[in-house]
Amino acid sequence: MLRIWLCTLLLLSAGTLANAQTPNAAPPAPAAQAEDAALEAITAKMNAYVALMNKTRQALRSIERYESWVDMKTGPVNKNRAFGVYALFDVTNEIAAASDALKQEPKLAALDAGMGAYIKAYSELAPIIDEADGYYERKDFLDDDLKRGREIHGRLVPAIKAFLAARDKVEQDFQSERAGLAQKELAAIERREGRKANWHRANLMLAARRIVDRLPSNERPVVDMAAIEADVTSFADASRDFEEYRKTDPEALRSLQSGLRSYLAAARDFRDTLKPAKGDVRRAGSQKMQILVSSYNALAGSANNAAN
Repeated sequence: MLRIWLCTLLLLSAGTLANAQTPNAAPPAPAAQAEDAALEAITAKMNAYVALMNKTRQALRSIERYESWVDMKTGPVNKNRAFGVYALFDVTNEIAAASDALKQEPKLAALDAGMGAYIKAYSELAPIIDEADGYYERKDFLDDDLKRGREIHGRLVPAIKAFLAARDKVEQDFQSERAGLAQKELAAIERREGRKANWHRANLMLAARRIVDRLPSNERPVVDMAAIEADVTSFADASRDFEEYRKTDPEALRSLQSGLRSYLAAARDFRDTLKPAKGDVRRAGSQKMQILVSSYNALAGSANNAAN
């Protein structure tokens, strides 16, 4: 099974842009102010969603650990040599913020509905994972011959399925909304402060995301090689532009430099590994794809920190 867990990128808010405006610059025109206000509202909503999506990635790791040792069809048995799940993070604040964002304007019908379903699915899954974590950490299975472990499994499997389906749906909806918003954000940054550090951060991550958006799935295991070639070239161009900018501002986004280089190298490795297989990841490239995903997640994490 091809399963990819991506860190989602926080967006710069219009408020961030306004604060970064050159002090002597003329105030924006009313139309630009209205556009910035709209961008601020949608960005605030989506960043609340992003924060929850990123912190609940721990549930995905916990599910992967569980699947690594148990037969999901039959449940745990005594012959299993490893037991357990990963403990989840406290996401009380993130759920509260995302739930509040659901009520705020602008209304994003598909994404809002998807996020509501995701919160519900996670809220139903988390207590079961917490219960399993305690059960296996205490090694209760040594005293009850896995009786409760099998009972937990019976509840965990449907909860996992519902959670994964909800997450997949909300990620698709977020991708659709983000594509147009990212371009607006880039234009707003350039209007406010020119092509400086904030603009390069947004431009680089927009180019980086295009590459991972091309990654294959079970339903679409063959990568469009012409498209990914163009995307890798675009990211390389954005990286060179950033390096040129850093000649005038050496301290700009220094924390991203290593991650950018690693991600570009991983993208090129993945692309070149797929070439002999004509883009079919079932024949080649699965290991390189995981390296690419890890590199992207590290880069997105650094970019999120740089935006705060």
